[in-house]
Amino acid sequence: MHVLSFAKGALALFWLLALANLFVPLGEAWYWPVNLAAVGILLAHVGELLLFKQRLQQRPQVWLDRAQVMLFGMLHLQGLPKR
Repeated sequence: MHVLSFAKGALALFWLLALANLFVPLGEAWYWPVNLAAVGILLAHVGELLLFKQRLQQRPQVWLDRAQVMLFGMLHLQGLPKR
């Protein structure tokens, strides 16, 4: 479970980097690669949200779980109980 927490922290730092890159560009060499990676990860997380929609609707706090899937994707889904 420690690896899962580390991965979530690393992904949260990436989202902060991508958000900061929108307001204060990191430089010509990093601006587009960081933005493209962020868009790719965001699209993957939207796909995961749609794919696991039924499983998430069974949870008590649906919107909180959806927000965490948008931030962490499969890392959040792996931490959920099976039923």
